[in-house]
Amino acid sequence: MGKLGEYIKSAIKQIIGNGYRTLMTMLGIVIGIAAVIAVVSLGNGMSSFVQSQINGIAGNYGMISIDSTKTSETLTRDDMELIESMMPDIKGVSPNLSAYGKVSTRKGTFNADITGGAAALEYALSNGICKGSYFSKQQVESGQRVCVMLIDDAKKIFGTEDAIGLEVELTLWGKTATYTVVGLRESMNRMYEFLMEGQDYYATIEVPYTALGSDFDYQTENFYSLVVFADQDILADRVEEAKDILTNVHGLRGTKALSGYSMADFSESLDTILGYATKFLLLVSVISLIVGGIGVMNIMLVSVTERTREIGIRKSIGAKTGAIMAQFLAEAAILTLLGGIVGIILGIIMAYIICTLIGFEVIITPTSVAGAALFSVLIGLFFGLYPARKAAKMKPIDALRL
Repeated sequence: MGKLGEYIKSAIKQIIGNGYRTLMTMLGIVIGIAAVIAVVSLGNGMSSFVQSQINGIAGNYGMISIDSTKTSETLTRDDMELIESMMPDIKGVSPNLSAYGKVSTRKGTFNADITGGAAALEYALSNGICKGSYFSKQQVESGQRVCVMLIDDAKKIFGTEDAIGLEVELTLWGKTATYTVVGLRESMNRMYEFLMEGQDYYATIEVPYTALGSDFDYQTENFYSLVVFADQDILADRVEEAKDILTNVHGLRGTKALSGYSMADFSESLDTILGYATKFLLLVSVISLIVGGIGVMNIMLVSVTERTREIGIRKSIGAKTGAIMAQFLAEAAILTLLGGIVGIILGIIMAYIICTLIGFEVIITPTSVAGAALFSVLIGLFFGLYPARKAAKMKPIDALRL
C-alpha cells in the first residue's frame, strides 16, 4: 500500500505540474463520459415516459381474434359472458366496433371516431370519468342511445364542459341517430396529443355496441375479436386463459384460428426497440471515449519522451521495471478517472437539463455512474499500457545518453 500511495502521489504531482496539457487530454474523456451518462439517463427516462404514456392511451387490455380464413366460427355474446363468469378477477370483456363518422351539435358538424362496446369499454383508456358516469350494462343490454366523450371534445363541439344531458347527432353510413351524453372522460395524455399532432380533428365518442347495431346495422351477435380488460400484472395470463377457453368451446384445437395479444406484449416490443436505440447512441458515445483514450496514449508517450532521463536515473539506482510501469499506469488511470468524474458531473447536469426540457423523468442509476467511473479508469489503463511498457523497457544507459 505504501508503494501504491507513492505511485499515486507521483502521478498526481505530474498531472498538476502539467495543468494545461492535463486539461486538454482530459477533454476527450470528459465529453465521452458525459455523453454516456446523458444517453443512459435519457434512454431510461424516455423508456419510462413512453411506457407510462402508452399505458395511459391504451389502458390494460388484451385482444383475442379469430382468423376467418381458418374457421367459419365467430365469437359471440355468450363467449363474453362465459369468459367473465370463469374469470371473476378481470374487469370485463367487450367487442370493439369502430368507424369514422360525423357528430353534429348546434355549434356545427365535426369528424368523429365512434367506438361501440360493452360497459367494460370504460377500461379501454386509463383516463377515467370526470363528469357523469359511463354507460351501464343495463343501458347496453337495452341498446340505449347514450354516449361518453372526452371533456376536451365536449368543450370543442358544445362550447362547454357541462355537457351531461346534452344531445348529439351521430352520422354513419348515411344514417343519423340522436344520442345523449352521460359521461365525460378526463383529457388524454401527452403521448396521445403528440401522436395526433398535425392530423385532422376527430372527436372520440363511445356508445353501447347494441345501439350501433340497431341504428347503423352493425353486426352485434357475432364478432371476429373480443377485448379483455384486466390489471396489468394478470393481463397476459388472462388473455391466454380466455383464448384457451374459447378454443375449447368452439372446437378449434390444432387450427391456430384464435390468437391473443396484450398490451404487455406491445410494451415489451417497444421496450426492446428503445433499448436498441439507447445501445446505438451508447456505442457512439463509447467511440468518443476511445478517441479520448487515444489522446491519453499520445500524451503519455510525450511524457515518456520528456522524462527519459528521469527514467534512466531511476533505473540506474535500482528501480524495477514493474515500478516504472506502475507509475505511468497510475498516472494514466488517475488522469482518466479525473476526466471521468468531471464527465459524470457534466453528464448528470446535461441529463437534468434535457429531461426537464422534454418532460421526461430523470433516471440516473448508481450502476451507470459507477460503471462510467470504472470504464474511465480502464480506458486509462488500456491506453496507458503501451507508453508504460515503453518507459519500463528502457535501458538505463540508453536513457541517460538522451
